[in-house]
Amino acid sequence: MVSQKTYKVIIPYSESANPRKKFKIEYSIEAADRASALKKAEHEFSSYSDYNSASWVRMIEREGIRIWKILPDMPQTPSHIDELAKKLESDDEDVIYNCLKALGEIEDASASDKIIRLFSHKNPEIVALAVETLGKIGDPSNLNAIMNLYKPDRHPRVKACIVTAVGKIALPDDEILDFIAKALVDSDARVRANAVESLDNLEIAGTAKLLLPLLEDEDNRVRANVIKALWNKDDQNKLLEALKIMANDENPWMKTSCIFVLDKVDIPGRIELLADMCLEEHPKVRQNAREAIFRVNNLECLPYWLELIANEQELASVSEKILRFGERALTPLLSFQGNTELSRKNAATLLDLLEQQTLAKSGWISWLKTKQKRLFKS
Repeated sequence: MVSQKTYKVIIPYSESANPRKKFKIEYSIEAADRASALKKAEHEFSSYSDYNSASWVRMIEREGIRIWKILPDMPQTPSHIDELAKKLESDDEDVIYNCLKALGEIEDASASDKIIRLFSHKNPEIVALAVETLGKIGDPSNLNAIMNLYKPDRHPRVKACIVTAVGKIALPDDEILDFIAKALVDSDARVRANAVESLDNLEIAGTAKLLLPLLEDEDNRVRANVIKALWNKDDQNKLLEALKIMANDENPWMKTSCIFVLDKVDIPGRIELLADMCLEEHPKVRQNAREAIFRVNNLECLPYWLELIANEQELASVSEKILRFGERALTPLLSFQGNTELSRKNAATLLDLLEQQTLAKSGWISWLKTKQKRLFKS
């Protein structure tokens, strides 16, 4: 479920009865992103006009629309945001850095021109952050300025940020496929990996032929992103084979990227693969696999969870899942044998929780039935 954020939207408009007079209306909108907030605000604006019986018409002046996200300890008025944006002209790179971070968080596009001026800054880290900020703001009108910044000899971090920003702000009918295709063969692995992510985000049809050669890329992140991007679009047997090669690679970063895919995509055998990698010697691989398998919301993970639980936090995480599964979890819990005393103790704890939930939700008769199943199993 996409989390909702609070946006402030100011829509300037004029009225046909007196076109020289300018008006503004302000909305507080709950939305998933900036574009959705604008649509909701425009809908409210239009709804008012539809129900108004006056003979005049209200006309939106789109060039003056302002949208920003309301956040604590951040500017919350246009004047304060403008004061913040003016700091981009500072000679102090720390000031510029902090200002860009804040503007990216509040997503106000009014500072776009000032941010674009930083494309010529001598520090490539500032340039990269400026591009990243425009990507976070998400205004499609900045697309060409960002794409024009891409050059083969540009700093790799800047190029990587450009590709990511394009993937965030491009619209479905924007001609960006040739641009992304160039990034897919860039000499820097970060750029290639981000280009794959952008194609995945944009969901452009017919891109498999561009991505399939990258299944043999030397970089682990590039390969992982290709498998994730193509899983529902191409031959899954081929992709699964590529994933297993990564899982068995001696390079631990290939394994961690394999875990990334398993964490994001529900592929056949993913629970077993994750369980195997929970036993890896490399601590990073082992930890990533453990975290991923505890995130999977599948009752088939139950025996693995019970054997892997090592602290109260993990037990609490599994307990929440079991209570959501409810009675469906009863049979696999009762049939669990356990390889250790701790795993059997954890199973008993979860059964206690299920009994308590049954009593609270369904009454003592249902609780008694649950209790009887447990007793007869014993």
